[in-house]
Amino acid sequence: MSHFGNRINKYAVAIVKPGVVYGPFNVTWRNELVVREVLGETGDDILIAYTLKIQNKVTTRDIVVTYRATIDGEQKDLTTGSMKFNLETANVNYLTHSKFVLGLVETVILRLNDECKLDRIEVDQSANRLQLQVPKLTEFRSYVQAHHLLNSVAQSCVANGHQAINVTISTPFKLG
Repeated sequence: MSHFGNRINKYAVAIVKPGVVYGPFNVTWRNELVVREVLGETGDDILIAYTLKIQNKVTTRDIVVTYRATIDGEQKDLTTGSMKFNLETANVNYLTHSKFVLGLVETVILRLNDECKLDRIEVDQSANRLQLQVPKLTEFRSYVQAHHLLNSVAQSCVANGHQAINVTISTPFKLG
């Protein structure tokens, strides 16, 4: 890649399109100015950071869970989907447990190619009693490791040379 020449630097700076990172870098990214620690010689790898948005809507008859994976900063869809469950016949205990959310995350990860790296999970909750249990970061990290999904999530190098998972999980706060 001509962005960095042939030398190996500890840190490389590049101006890139939001959501796309060039080279074999650790995959933490924010905004258009990207600072990455180079893990090896520069290459032509393209990594696509994406956000997975999960929405839970509950009516008097149904539970509807929708998901949308979008490229960070672009709102371009990578995949979307929805599931509708009859409230009378659904396994509500499972649907409101964090294992359901983790399984949904794994389903999306496995259906996207290797260039796509999960950067953020947003869970938009229903206003009533049947809310999805959002996994804690420690539970998410354990799940990712146990299911061999490390290559599909945002990571960075930490002081001891190991990789750390950098996926953020949030629940947007709504008024009204």
